[in-house]
Amino acid sequence: MAEAAGAMEQQEAQAAAGPPGVLRERYLIRSNQPLPDLSTPNAEAFVAEDKRDPKRALFALICRPDLPVRVNVMRAIKGMQSGGLMQMVEWGPMNWPPIGRQCMTVIYERPVGKRLMTNMRSECRRIDEYAMTPKVVEPLVAAIRELTSRGITHRSIRTTNLFFMDEAGERIALGDCVSSPPGFDQPLLFETIESGMANNVARGSGTYSDDLYSLGVTLVFLLLGRNPVAHMDDDTILRMKMQQGSYNVLVGDERLPLAFVELLRGLLCDDAEQRWDVEGLDLWLSGRRLSPLQPRHEKRAARGFPFNGKEYFHCRELAAAMARNWDAAIPPVLEGKLELWLRRAVEDKERAQAVAEMVRVVLNGGGERRIATDQLLCKVLMLLDPAAPIRYKGFNAMPDGVGTALAAVMAQKSDTRLVVEVILREVPRLWFEARKFYSPDNSLMEGNFRELKNYMTQTGLGFGLERCLYEMNDALPCQSPLIGEEYITELKELLPALNATAGKQGVSKQWPVDRHIAAFMGARARSDIDRNLTQLSDPDQGKAFMALLNLFAVFQYRLGPEQLTALAAWIGALAAPAVAAYHSRDKRKELEKELAKLVRRGSVVEIYNLLENPGERDKDENDFAWAQAQYQAADDEVKRIQGNEEDRDKEATRIGKQTAAVTGILIALITTTIVVILKVW
Repeated sequence: MAEAAGAMEQQEAQAAAGPPGVLRERYLIRSNQPLPDLSTPNAEAFVAEDKRDPKRALFALICRPDLPVRVNVMRAIKGMQSGGLMQMVEWGPMNWPPIGRQCMTVIYERPVGKRLMTNMRSECRRIDEYAMTPKVVEPLVAAIRELTSRGITHRSIRTTNLFFMDEAGERIALGDCVSSPPGFDQPLLFETIESGMANNVARGSGTYSDDLYSLGVTLVFLLLGRNPVAHMDDDTILRMKMQQGSYNVLVGDERLPLAFVELLRGLLCDDAEQRWDVEGLDLWLSGRRLSPLQPRHEKRAARGFPFNGKEYFHCRELAAAMARNWDAAIPPVLEGKLELWLRRAVEDKERAQAVAEMVRVVLNGGGERRIATDQLLCKVLMLLDPAAPIRYKGFNAMPDGVGTALAAVMAQKSDTRLVVEVILREVPRLWFEARKFYSPDNSLMEGNFRELKNYMTQTGLGFGLERCLYEMNDALPCQSPLIGEEYITELKELLPALNATAGKQGVSKQWPVDRHIAAFMGARARSDIDRNLTQLSDPDQGKAFMALLNLFAVFQYRLGPEQLTALAAWIGALAAPAVAAYHSRDKRKELEKELAKLVRRGSVVEIYNLLENPGERDKDENDFAWAQAQYQAADDEVKRIQGNEEDRDKEATRIGKQTAAVTGILIALITTTIVVILKVW
């Protein structure tokens, strides 16, 4: 009885949870079997089953729809086998019954053991110094090396994302790194000083050096078995890192195995150029000892700079404080107080002169004062702390994190003005100009931001903020409400999604394109279609419709599918302006009849060829021109005939006189002839 009752309760629970999600027609995700111990801060975990191998232990992460995920990393690591990395089995969008929409889903092998650390304040299992290298350092370094070889970063290395993959606790592996933007889930403690300054959604993919720094923090936790700075909040941690250096803040007076001191100093070095790389780690693992790194501290000013109720003795700290209090930071810069402090207290005449020159340009320049002062403060902050991220009125982002920040802001329907200003006012360019060394990646990003500004200044369909959104996020799904809850990341999926929408909603008078769809097409098309996109905003509805039809026809021809019946019907219902562009009434009737046939075939390509036939259009134009000429000639004749009444009377009198004269002459000739004949006879 108890077993029957239990089975009944399980069936009721399954019914309440709804049907399971199905990924790739192979993997079942049980919505009624959550796995909270495997969830990430922004993705819930559930039991997953492989239809082909039901005994295989798997779990699935359901990603938040309002956060951009790392699709490029998913493509790179699917099926990758590395001892230090949890294996990703499959990924893709899936209809998730609990919320009734498609969500990105990632399936991993399921660890047998538990998470090493449940939260940042809990204790974790301390790893013995002799087991640390083979159990943790070697597999994690191997994983980072493999990721680096594939041109990607992990950006989620932390103790709360480490799992015991076996029951004995011998194999430790890194968990998920794709279900949220890079660095988004990372506690500030595990991020470098520069990345920690950025908004968590705008930290960017970074480099392998960021991963190695996170590895260093993780090793400190595992060697101590706890968080050494659990009593500090994020602001305090960041300030202490800037003042004392990451190694001193994390290790402090803690007693660590001597063999790991050198390793941790190398990994936790705050200077990215001096921080150990993978080759340095390999040398350490092979037993070679490198020259110990001596921390380089920023020069302390002779006296503090008073700002916002506090005194600051370091340029980096002052820059961070000014970035947090934007409006309050502008007056002391314009008044010359900062220049004076740099010159006298810091004794940095070069930077003082640079600030003075910037202020002079703003005070003597034209244009809008507010824009100029905002850009001035941007430059000043970069001068005070060149390694810091882009900072603009509270928006802090690494250059490669601006795109994910924009995606998150738009998905959450928040205010986008700051991101728009950053692009239009070319704030990233100021950041790139402040770099001391040339970087090909920076040069490429700078060119991309120039293109983004060009897109932003255009307001038509296919441009504006939406175009920037898709250009900066190459794997972001189309956000258009016209495709409902479909998860469309590639151009080949767009027309089938619109066809499905038309099939559900029926033929609509609304165009099958909006700002998001147009921008998505522009960003995802392999060829330049900006000219066609510009024509979508043409005031002539016929021309705009043909531009849209041209795009859809090209996409169907190149990407398929061959039949799109519902979409063809939708387009056919909107074709009136294009049909009306023909002058011949007979031709219009013929087109309407042919259009109905092609709609039933579902061929957008044939509809386009029917309506955009150069030969037929030329013939129609020529016939129309000939008809116009004929009409004009007839009209001129009518006007000539229906001319002035007086002219007609004069003409009649003249003709009458001429006729009378001719008639008189003829009568005279006839009479004379008769008289002559009579006399002769």
